[in-house]
Amino acid sequence: MMDMREYYLREVYPRLELPLAAKYPLVTLVDRAGYHSLSEHPLLMLVALTGTGKSTALDIVRARTDGRGAGIIPTRREVADWIAIPLAQAVADEALVPVPDRVDRFALTRRFAQRVPGGMAEAFSWLQIADDYEGLLLSEGIRGKNEIGYALRQFPRWQIVELSLHPLTRLRRLSGRQQDFDQAGETADLSFLPRDLQAEAKSLLAAGKISAKALTIVRAEAANYGFTPFADGAAYQQYQRIDVDGFKPEDVAEALIEVMNRQGAG
Repeated sequence: MMDMREYYLREVYPRLELPLAAKYPLVTLVDRAGYHSLSEHPLLMLVALTGTGKSTALDIVRARTDGRGAGIIPTRREVADWIAIPLAQAVADEALVPVPDRVDRFALTRRFAQRVPGGMAEAFSWLQIADDYEGLLLSEGIRGKNEIGYALRQFPRWQIVELSLHPLTRLRRLSGRQQDFDQAGETADLSFLPRDLQAEAKSLLAAGKISAKALTIVRAEAANYGFTPFADGAAYQQYQRIDVDGFKPEDVAEALIEVMNRQGAG
């Protein structure tokens, strides 16, 4: 079976012009003396589906901790752009081009996961971090039961914290935000929602409180990563779920800082 990291480094990486060294001077994608795999480094990996409030909470965490552990390694979006998407394109003999549409991105990361069992969790482990960086790292790079389960089994130094929020609340939040990254076609298909939520979602859509674009994004995300939190988390000491319904972003941030402090002291 083909070693996909070796294939990436041989066939894909040389064709890319990545700003990795300039933006992340402590990180490399090639094996070098003085570096070790991210899989071997203490890392707090925040997991949350689109619209859960992850980015807002992380911004507060960074501000309150003077950026401790943040900005050292690439984001999920960058790892997708630099590893998962171009590898999926290369394997299919497609042009290596940027992909702005979120539905198309989900399709490509799904193709990547079909070739690389750990999906984005495995892609993150391809990053090499400098040995002289000893602190806890903070990231938000994985999604769904397959990636979470893989990380928990393979990377015992990672702490996984998953945020859970009611899906209709997520849809309302996503419908109200204006981000350049939220590019997608618009199809008002409610069939992916649990049956008991479809009637309420239809009313919210008719009232303009959720958008067809938000439905399109969440439907595509659900096809990749499911719709519910990781069910087997209780079996792993390094997994924690926080139900954030009714939480303010500051409350979520405080909970994350507590986990960071515990892990940093461990």
